[in-house]
Amino acid sequence: MLKNKLNFLLPISFKKIFPYSKILSNKPIMYYYSLFFYNKFNFYLKYIADTIINNYKNKNIFIINFCVGCKKISKKINYRAKGRVNFFIKKHSIITIKFKYGKKN
Repeated sequence: MLKNKLNFLLPISFKKIFPYSKILSNKPIMYYYSLFFYNKFNFYLKYIADTIINNYKNKNIFIINFCVGCKKISKKINYRAKGRVNFFIKKHSIITIKFKYGKKN
């Protein structure tokens, strides 16, 4: 069994993804297609599963660990009338996935 590790940077805040990290650990990769979380996170889960399957060309992949960490915060400026400025804070999170080929032993 080969063990691998991948990192993904997603434009979702850490607080929204963290509760799902224990649910998504110790599952086969095809489990990610049957989940229905809120729309944005569901889209990114399918994106992660697709990239892992396409990179390694194998559907017998077992996710060992699904770790979520806080990565970067970027500020976006929105100019308003009368010389005022609004700031939007965009938070990102990094997901580290450890997986292995084959089924769970």
